[in-house]
Amino acid sequence: MQWTGCMRRNGVLLFLMLLAACGETPPPCTSPGPSGSAPSAGCLVWDARGTLLVKSWSDEWALPGGSVAPGESARCGAEREVFEETGLAARAGELAIVFENGFHLYWCEVPASVKPRIHRPLEVADVMWWNLEALPDGTWRYPGQGAMIRELIVARSEAPAD
Repeated sequence: MQWTGCMRRNGVLLFLMLLAACGETPPPCTSPGPSGSAPSAGCLVWDARGTLLVKSWSDEWALPGGSVAPGESARCGAEREVFEETGLAARAGELAIVFENGFHLYWCEVPASVKPRIHRPLEVADVMWWNLEALPDGTWRYPGQGAMIRELIVARSEAPAD
């Protein structure tokens, strides 16, 4: 009886995981040209609404991003990850920073008229726009991530317009 209950629970979990992976197809990449390869990439989406962040089930906030698929450019991987985690079609622009682990972070834009939504409920617990000053440093997925994002945003906002 105990084995049957375990199998039933594991079967339900497997079904939910498969169901979560069967979401919408991401929109085509907006920058299909070569942008270099990377093991992982993500987007820093910052505009008048704030900064787009995703929350994991471990209660930590992060920028949307993840692994780049084999043969996929870093920019396209960043756009796909934003869609998979937030349901928003992103357009990756200028490279903001490359981290020591090879993660490529791009400045990205998303449509102002579309609201983010949890697109992968097994991976993402929440998605929302945040004023970075309101988010304490201790709630980030990686130590110092909040301060680093603030520095990038301040530098970009103070840069002369082209």
